[in-house]
Amino acid sequence: MDSIKLTGVTALGTHGVLDFEHSEPQPFVVDAVMYLDLSDASRSDDLADTVSYAQIADRIVSIIKGEHCDLIERLAQRIADSILLSWRVKKTIVTVHKPQAPIDADFGDVSVTIERLQTGYDDDDKVPTEASLYAAKLHKDSTVNKERADHADEPKIHTAVIGLGGNIGDVPQTLRAAIVAMDAIPGNQITGISALYTTKPWGVAAQDVPDFTNAVVELTTVMDPQQLLNALMMIEAAHGRTREVHWDSRPLDLDIIDYDGVENNDPDITLPHPRAWQRAFVLKPWLDINPGAVLAGPHGADVAQLVNEAPDAQYVEKISDNWILGGDV
Repeated sequence: MDSIKLTGVTALGTHGVLDFEHSEPQPFVVDAVMYLDLSDASRSDDLADTVSYAQIADRIVSIIKGEHCDLIERLAQRIADSILLSWRVKKTIVTVHKPQAPIDADFGDVSVTIERLQTGYDDDDKVPTEASLYAAKLHKDSTVNKERADHADEPKIHTAVIGLGGNIGDVPQTLRAAIVAMDAIPGNQITGISALYTTKPWGVAAQDVPDFTNAVVELTTVMDPQQLLNALMMIEAAHGRTREVHWDSRPLDLDIIDYDGVENNDPDITLPHPRAWQRAFVLKPWLDINPGAVLAGPHGADVAQLVNEAPDAQYVEKISDNWILGGDV
């Protein structure tokens, strides 16, 4: 198995059992080894066929600076979980160093090392994950776009904002799987993930409909809007989404909210999303990723302004900042 090694990623965090460690930042240093198949990347010379170590470093720093952990064992687990969000990584070994640990003795370093596998993979890498099955299906749809990019000096990179939601089953886990699947599409990179929100049903007449769970992600892509929409619909279908009733309960809903700020009235895909301006369950999580976000179109304005005017604003509640790392919500 090929590997990428990222060593010495350093940031200040407030992790530790002692009271002062909850408030006084100290340095943490992380080494991560990512095991993956680099055959495609070694032939194509294309970032889409490997894992961006810059993105992995950003995830590690974000977790070190983020929510407090008493134990560096827990910190290591959260970092490993974030690395395994990249579907191509089959296994990771994470070492967390705490060089200024409060130990009453002379010491050089204290560290914890853990080894974790991608869900659904044996250590010999013979069992495909759910995400790999998605990627195999989605690869066919993206082939045309990649072939065009191969003949250009440089592929055109676009930025899209995707709304995620659902109200059937283990929705947080479904949303995590959908994000892994989106990131696994050749030419895609997830660049931002919002907090998780709960939302009263919007546009549904029935009174017994369960509340929805919502989030927003930002991604870069080489796909055009229609290709991206087709890919999202395939991910929805893989999770049992049907579209017989437009406003019904659903296990997963994926919508393109914004694509490069483009405006169009194509009947197959209207950009930006025509109802985003009145949906706080889209606008609030979008602000988590980009506080300066601006919605284009006839109802366009600063998202920070629109969210206060949205009719459902009082029914949207944040439930987790760190849901993407797994665990109970």
